[in-house]
Amino acid sequence: MTLLVEDTARNNLASWTIRAVEAGSARGAVLSPFTTPRLGTTYKQSGAQTAERLHDANADVWFDAATHALQMPNVGDFRYYDDWGLWPASRGVLDTEGDQRDHVQRVFAAQDALQARHLGPTILLHSPQSNTSQRALRMAEIAADEDSACYITVAGDSAFWAGGNALDAHIGGLAQVEPAGWFLVVTRNIAVLPVPAAQEEVHGLCRTARSLSEDGPVHISHGDLASLPAIVAGAATVGTGWDPRQRACAYASYVQRTAGGDGGQWFAQRTLRGLLSLLGRADTQLLANQDAALATRLLPGNVPPGTAEGWDHHASVLSGLVSSLQPSGSNSYESLRDLYATARTDWGLVANSIGCAPEADAWLRELALGLDRFASTEGW
Repeated sequence: MTLLVEDTARNNLASWTIRAVEAGSARGAVLSPFTTPRLGTTYKQSGAQTAERLHDANADVWFDAATHALQMPNVGDFRYYDDWGLWPASRGVLDTEGDQRDHVQRVFAAQDALQARHLGPTILLHSPQSNTSQRALRMAEIAADEDSACYITVAGDSAFWAGGNALDAHIGGLAQVEPAGWFLVVTRNIAVLPVPAAQEEVHGLCRTARSLSEDGPVHISHGDLASLPAIVAGAATVGTGWDPRQRACAYASYVQRTAGGDGGQWFAQRTLRGLLSLLGRADTQLLANQDAALATRLLPGNVPPGTAEGWDHHASVLSGLVSSLQPSGSNSYESLRDLYATARTDWGLVANSIGCAPEADAWLRELALGLDRFASTEGW
């Protein structure tokens, strides 16, 4: 089981995660103080209730404090956040080592209450070589000092992950902390699919996964299909879900909501394994009508009729892809390289069949180029 389901503004995290766990696709879920209330509401169960349901289903439970979201522009969706008690006073103050340690201790206490493994918080980085990156390193050291068996979060935007030698140096410093494992997060401006990945960022994320996975498991938070190159590099699990906000860690997902604001988007697309991409449900059905054999091969199988079935299919496809690329190494690289090449060809067949523009470049180009750059670095 290779997937962790990211938290959702909808009220179905436990039930749909359990579906995926029972199907052998997912291993658990990641709760967030931004989207799960500490105390239940008329719409959503409490964090404790959600965690209990997951534990009863033998699912892993994580609680990501998402402290890195507090440095995002226009962050303001605090409807549940403040009730978790992650700060002694002013939210987000980490000026002193005392502030940092107090926050780490409070995060660990919240995780203990949910019987979740300790996951150290971090701050959002735009550069791997700055005063801010040094603070992130110190927070990692504090978390490991509080619990040497904790996992540590590393969160940065595309520029951070494209940081070249400076990124490698920062990751080298973090590796010396020697936690039990890692959560890696790439932040985006908006939660749009396909994510606007850049090859330099993909290369950096792969190098990081390769380095850190030598000493502990690496999880790619909100990674979904875009995380496949990192799996080749050594990552163990990826974050996913049925809402774009679960598949991309985006600034826009944390802005203040209007009163009675939406609970997230339902799964409106279908996952085609053969394309390593998503296609709108109507277009997927049109493809099945126009060329049933092609649609059956690419999905594979029949078009999932509803939202729940669409999620089940996506989880099965993504989990299968991740598993097929493990263990990491040159053979894994060659497999994904060939999958990308075949998908580009099949995108042309799909475009001709249903009269749409081929979207291979948007879904695949930068990921494939970043993968190739990483393979060259490794001498594959």
